[in-house]
Amino acid sequence: MNLFRVGFVVLVSVSFILLRVYSIARVGGTSHWEGRKSFTTEGSHPALLVWSFVAIVFFVALMTARGTEVVVGFPSFGKRAVAFCLDFWFSVLTISSIGSLVPLWIEARRAGHFSWYFERNYIVPTDATVGIPLVFADMALIFLYFAFPLTRGRQTVGCFILGLKVTPPFGDRGAFTFREAVRRTWSEFKGLCSFSSIGRNRDAQGRTWYDQQTNCTVVSIKYE
Repeated sequence: MNLFRVGFVVLVSVSFILLRVYSIARVGGTSHWEGRKSFTTEGSHPALLVWSFVAIVFFVALMTARGTEVVVGFPSFGKRAVAFCLDFWFSVLTISSIGSLVPLWIEARRAGHFSWYFERNYIVPTDATVGIPLVFADMALIFLYFAFPLTRGRQTVGCFILGLKVTPPFGDRGAFTFREAVRRTWSEFKGLCSFSSIGRNRDAQGRTWYDQQTNCTVVSIKYE
């Protein structure tokens, strides 16, 4: 399992290298208004598609891998924050790299040629009919990325790399029900959105208010 963790560290590191080497300015899409003008951008890259495919294979392997875990303590909140940032980067980059193919393909049909990146200062009907549902689909997939491992009794990529695990309400072992996993993930997102309140009322095990609310504990583990 430790070798597997090294593989994930390399995989995440490679994602930053690819962005630098290929000078990729945009992954995913954005839309905003400036005065009366609308600006829309969308982008991806073949190298990121290959990376995303490997990332999905690694993630599936993580959901099925088995190892002997030993609880060795409770992590600092700083370590938990780093794990969340890694998870957010991993999930957003993977989903955005693939999801961008839809608007890129639609734009290619409209413009008559395919490009891995486009930017324009006007809107077209598909920006709303396709773009808005795609945004919600991406958000749902990111949410499920955090919730699904809990239903398998597994860790997200960030937690796996840093040796963290969220234990279910009934003990140190086992998996969450889907309902409890969704509740836990939603509470964590709310907690992270109200960052100023995270450090308040933490107990002796370092549990935040949303840990206590969902009766969960984040522990540090090592593999034997």
